[in-house]
Amino acid sequence: MAMVTGAMVAGGEVQQHRKGDGTRARPGADGLRRCRWGRMAMQWGSLAGALSWPMLAAGQNASERRAGPETVENRVRPGLEGTGFEAGSLRILPSVGFGAIATDDLYARRVPRVSDVGASLAPALAVQSRWDRHALTLRADGLFERYARHGAEGTDRYGAGIGGRIDIGRDTRINLDAAIDRRIEARGTTGDTLFGVKPIAYRQVGLGGSVEQQVGATHLAFDLRFDRFHYFNRHDGDSTIVLSQRDYQALAGGAKVIRPISSAVAVSVAVRLNATRYPHENPAEATRRAHGYAVMAGVAFGQDRLLEGELALGYLHQRFTSPAYPTIAGLAYDANLHWHVTPLTTFSLAADKTIQRSPIVDVAGIEQQQFSLGAAHELLRTLILRPTASYTVNRFRGGARVDRYASVGLSATWQAAPHLMVEGTLRHALGRSSALVAKPREYDQNRATITLKYVF
Repeated sequence: MAMVTGAMVAGGEVQQHRKGDGTRARPGADGLRRCRWGRMAMQWGSLAGALSWPMLAAGQNASERRAGPETVENRVRPGLEGTGFEAGSLRILPSVGFGAIATDDLYARRVPRVSDVGASLAPALAVQSRWDRHALTLRADGLFERYARHGAEGTDRYGAGIGGRIDIGRDTRINLDAAIDRRIEARGTTGDTLFGVKPIAYRQVGLGGSVEQQVGATHLAFDLRFDRFHYFNRHDGDSTIVLSQRDYQALAGGAKVIRPISSAVAVSVAVRLNATRYPHENPAEATRRAHGYAVMAGVAFGQDRLLEGELALGYLHQRFTSPAYPTIAGLAYDANLHWHVTPLTTFSLAADKTIQRSPIVDVAGIEQQQFSLGAAHELLRTLILRPTASYTVNRFRGGARVDRYASVGLSATWQAAPHLMVEGTLRHALGRSSALVAKPREYDQNRATITLKYVF
């Protein structure tokens, strides 16, 4: 049986063959900032969310999630929302979604361009504690898609996770979380390096913890996280495409100081360190092991106000063990702004610059800049509209290749009946590359979905 190693991946193609999604994403993954998996978000001091307290959300109850100004996204709608089931001090919230899919460019490629229709199943289960002190959350979810004419494009995503908060006195918290997930590299993304076989699948295991300490008005946070990615081999006839050289491990930790300067404004300084390795890389080739750091200073403002958000600016530096790969260093930024025009309308703006790991073995990393604009408008009490637009630039460091992605979309959520929702999405996405070898992977894709979701 012929063996093709991940080392042969170059320019998005496996050279032996003629080759050619998750859930908060940018272009190349479905939705707007829904899923960091689709973006292959490496933990090299990833600076998105640098002003949010690590893992704090894992222990939040419903009232904490709805703290602050009432908006279209957090408003309680009695009689319409799912209530789940009570089991002592735990609330169990199951849901299931059945969807239909239509696309005019299934592979997200210029040639061949094929259309297809499909169906999806999305079960989910969440368990939340209702304790006065401490907190526990459990989740399990899946997304299974099948297509009518191209069965090999069917994908299975699923995973489970646990998170908790331990309250040690009123000023100290410990947050812990663990998760294991099976994900897919979405067609049309940088990580989608194969064509002619099933989409690339990988397993991610993550373990994390943080400590939060309040000292007077100052908030201190320390966190540590380990992530491991394992890629599954793919088969093309009698050939096996070995992807183990894409397996990846990252250890990252940091400290953050947050200091309020008024009732509505706080400033912060954060430092993060990281170490990364590829455990199955070819010893005859240059290693992509690396270590680095990121320093960010920022401001958060607008609690309970019309305009709220977070802005951070800093410097990142990533050095590779092998001199064959250039050091990546420079300006980093992260911005998240929310303008609550009225209780019925919210606009959101996000932008960041990060380093992403590369799926191509002769490229050490990718400098990524992302921009997105979205809105949520409650047209009716039971109907919410969400237009989105996004733009991403990926610069391959160590080469001249630049990939660009853009998308616009409109989604709507209709609360058709108590516990029953209908969700529809229309999206146009495109991808362009400056590299001649990647020109066949340029695309213009339209995709429509409609999902019937029941929340118990």
